[in-house]
Amino acid sequence: MNVQEEASRFSSEQGSFLENEIAHRFDPVDFFIVTRVPVETYRFKWILNQFNNISNNEELYSCLYSPYYKLKLTKYENGFGLFHICQKRHEERTVNDPTNSFFFGNVPENNTSPFAFRTVAINKPLRAEEKDNSREGPCQHIIEYQVAVADELGRERTKWNTCFSNKISSECCRIGEFRSNSWKTFFTDVLVLNCCVKVTKTPKTEKQYLDTERSLESHCWESLSQDLKSMYKNSFNADCTLEVGTENIRVNSSILAARSSAFKKMFDPDKKEQIPCSLTITDVPLSAMKRLVEFLYTGAMEEATKDIPLQEMYDLYYAADRYEVMDLRKMCGITLMSKASVDNASKILMLADKHCDNDLKSQVFNFIRLNFETVLDSDVWRYFMENKTKLANEALIFCAQKFKAGVEK
Repeated sequence: MNVQEEASRFSSEQGSFLENEIAHRFDPVDFFIVTRVPVETYRFKWILNQFNNISNNEELYSCLYSPYYKLKLTKYENGFGLFHICQKRHEERTVNDPTNSFFFGNVPENNTSPFAFRTVAINKPLRAEEKDNSREGPCQHIIEYQVAVADELGRERTKWNTCFSNKISSECCRIGEFRSNSWKTFFTDVLVLNCCVKVTKTPKTEKQYLDTERSLESHCWESLSQDLKSMYKNSFNADCTLEVGTENIRVNSSILAARSSAFKKMFDPDKKEQIPCSLTITDVPLSAMKRLVEFLYTGAMEEATKDIPLQEMYDLYYAADRYEVMDLRKMCGITLMSKASVDNASKILMLADKHCDNDLKSQVFNFIRLNFETVLDSDVWRYFMENKTKLANEALIFCAQKFKAGVEK
């Protein structure tokens, strides 16, 4: 192999390597890495009554949100000190002295621990959950303290801000000390510690997979519906007129053709030269036609349609079936059944039978079955039996089969 051939081979291999690298770089991403830093904030108040009666060098303890952390207060001859204690194993001793109380002014902002802010009486055995937690050992946390020391009148005497890590177990860290020869004049009977503890836990990194199908979903249908409604209301780019009675409805033939099979036949694109600039509607009332056209534009019915008179709902149902808008017909059927009664059940049944709507027909049959005696005793049903005998018998056969099936069970 000569030098030229070798150079050519190297160039080819390098080009292939670069192509693979570029292809790999632009591979579809199906996951991403998320890192969360859990942070919990707790606010509470530690009140020590009859503080002067506490002996010098005596140590008082109070639990924090976890059995692994405690607050320790040490009484001095001329003051006191407050300490944070991180311990490896939970001690079953916490102050239960009538001179000492520990309560919380606020619920934790992000309290995920079911045992947060509890006090445990002296020698009280741990509950099962606490024993399980104590076996696991504490995770690494960063703990920030803000402690305000106040007297019995609520006047703030000093304030401490400090931060610790619990990386080293069985560690005692000083939060702050107050020493003064005149401290007894400040804290005669009551010492109040207003504490705020911010715990920053170990960051958690996890892989989250992308749902590519859901990521392509759009939630802008409502906006689209409103825009098309505005287009209809303002007759924007309207190229056709629907003449209904004495009024005209300006519409876009392309939208009506796309949404209705019946209108599509009227506006056949293969016969564009014959597309009429106006259509006369004689079989649908004006109010129903307006609602039909608005539904074709927006895909929705206004809330007010739920309260329209029953006859107008019959008309809208007919219009939806006449112009082959099946989703609107189904919505009208649901609304009709919500208004069903002993007096109108037979009329809804005739409507469903006339338009070959088997779903609506079955729903009316079930309504008659559930109200069988009341329906059959009504004058409306007697008139219905005389004039629509075949359909009435079909309803009775349906009810009889259902009753028989119920008896057999």
